[in-house]
Amino acid sequence: MNEVVKFYDKYDEESRLTTNNARKVEFTVTTTVLDQHIKNHNKILELGAGTGVYSFYYADKGQDVVATDITPKHVDIIKQKLSERKNNIKLATEVIDATNLCNYESESFDIVLCLGPMYHLTNENDREKCIKESLRVLRKGGILAVAYINKHFVLNSVMTTKKQFLKNNFVEKILNTGVIKEGEKECFWTDAFFTTPMEMEEFIETFNVKIIDHVGTDGLSPFLKDFVDNMNDEEYSTWLNYSLNSCREKSILGMSNHGLLVCRK
Repeated sequence: MNEVVKFYDKYDEESRLTTNNARKVEFTVTTTVLDQHIKNHNKILELGAGTGVYSFYYADKGQDVVATDITPKHVDIIKQKLSERKNNIKLATEVIDATNLCNYESESFDIVLCLGPMYHLTNENDREKCIKESLRVLRKGGILAVAYINKHFVLNSVMTTKKQFLKNNFVEKILNTGVIKEGEKECFWTDAFFTTPMEMEEFIETFNVKIIDHVGTDGLSPFLKDFVDNMNDEEYSTWLNYSLNSCREKSILGMSNHGLLVCRK
């Protein structure tokens, strides 16, 4: 995970979900869907919280939140934002590896948000550890939300914008392994893992959970970012309305950049 931490030390994660209209679609759809499953007075653990965009959203709604991330810079940013707050919210933060939650007791959270770790857990054993640990600290009947990145969106977006990746070995690597790593000629990002909606469902179903929702959180919005970012307020409102109404459509889910599985323990 060192390469991932190095990457995010230089990357502006804060602006990813909060600046451009196309990127904000993911946040809006994710929170709208989660709000349908998350009720009041919950204790929430967020893994891979980045700079805390989702954690602050839920803390501001009165939830008791613990925001964790493997990148110390992100946790420092969360602490800084907390220090600048005038209102008191229930939000704690610390540096944590999502595959090892030994700091937390079993069944100590009502909700576990795993909205980032799957992107960068390139080893299958680590992905299994992450889900097992998430379920261990989750109370019975609690909600686990897991986000992932779709192989097919990656292939379409990367090959059409970076022609050096328009090669069969790149297609085969993404389809067959879903993994890229720093130093490889196929690496266009950092150490990363991509999957498909069906593969993700099959993976989650190996654990003792019930899938209660499965959505594409941004569809083609990132692919059409110039078009979406240039919309006026009325047009963007229409686009969001469409995104929310189509996010559970299987054909949309199959080509969305990000997917979200919501499960009950």
